[in-house]
Amino acid sequence: TSRTCHACGQVRKANRVHRGLYRCSCGWTAQADVNAALNIYERAFHVSPVKGSSGRVARPVVLSFRLGWHTVHEPKRKECLRAS
Repeated sequence: TSRTCHACGQVRKANRVHRGLYRCSCGWTAQADVNAALNIYERAFHVSPVKGSSGRVARPVVLSFRLGWHTVHEPKRKECLRAS
């Protein structure tokens, strides 16, 4: 799993550039353990958490609700709330 490119499936020992770096000729670059973990995940669940992804991270939305009212309200402020 650590020698297999998660993006294209190429298996080459030379893809592990350094101890913790994995770089493939297809352009995929990742931390070597993350690359291996993605391969294990895909084998176990038959789906990849990153293939087909745009690479963008979803922006979380805060929703508030009142128990008993069964309604959901979006927050009025659009900026992030910081913990104090």
